[in-house]
Amino acid sequence: MSDSSPLRIVVHIGLHKTATRFFQNFVFAQLKNVGVLFNPSALMTPLHALYRDPSADDCKAKVMAALAELRRTGRGKCLLISKPDIPGEMYDGYPQHPEYLALLKELMPEAHILYVARHPADWLHSAYRQSLVKGRGGPIETFLNFRNGSFGEKRAVYADGMRNIDARRFPVRSIYSHCVELFGRDRVVLVCFEHVRSHKSEVLDCLRKLVGLEQLPDLQPDKVKNRSYSAHAIERFCSGGPASANPVSLSDDGPSHFYWTYWLKPMRKLRANFIKHGYDRVSYRDWDLMSRGGMREQLKELYHSDYEPLLTISQALLEVDSA
Repeated sequence: MSDSSPLRIVVHIGLHKTATRFFQNFVFAQLKNVGVLFNPSALMTPLHALYRDPSADDCKAKVMAALAELRRTGRGKCLLISKPDIPGEMYDGYPQHPEYLALLKELMPEAHILYVARHPADWLHSAYRQSLVKGRGGPIETFLNFRNGSFGEKRAVYADGMRNIDARRFPVRSIYSHCVELFGRDRVVLVCFEHVRSHKSEVLDCLRKLVGLEQLPDLQPDKVKNRSYSAHAIERFCSGGPASANPVSLSDDGPSHFYWTYWLKPMRKLRANFIKHGYDRVSYRDWDLMSRGGMREQLKELYHSDYEPLLTISQALLEVDSA
């Protein structure tokens, strides 16, 4: 980009569980050496606070001030923001994404959006596994509110002590549609997670163009493994076997601060270290936990009309065949 051109703003809005760690650590963080302004703390600190409380006028003023300074001093550069919770809270299922994306438009109307989507069935399977790292163990049926062969609504924050989600209302296409409506189709880059895995070089070249670089630097490999618990470990150590027919206990209240800090948190950290660095390292036996009860088949059918168009858009952008 020319040194006299306005600051280019690119916002990666996630989602969670769509190779976010790969993008942030393997790609984005290494672009700092070639002049890309990646997640500058002067902006990100008030931005995080604002998204925790969008009514906080003082936080909004700090964000606007930080952006004004970056626009003034960053001519000819790219400001790259990666914040996968912009559409909302993952375990709530992103119900507030229209409001949160509208807030982003108010703050950065000129932004280019990078949205990485994933088929909801795979996303939900991954989110369940992630919930077990710090959360209470339990079967995937409880996490997805799946009982008696069908999915139901989310009735409380906690079900049998687990975070849970309404598996029928994942807004994978709605998030894209709202981005296009707010920012314009030419400013929204959609990449599907399936293509990140199958066409990595094309995805990297797409990112290069998006941030305005002639070429990417020599990216150093991300050496830290980010493997989820195996299905076998989940069933043995996280109560992840098939759900019982007993009624589910519902509550909107989590554990007390004292109980969480001095018992649950250290015990779950101990469990995580045992599974990751012991049990799964010796023998990683994995399978699809959503194969039980026809869960995956139901979700594939439910989301087919939402996700197939997104795959088509991603394929066209990357100029690749289907994953």
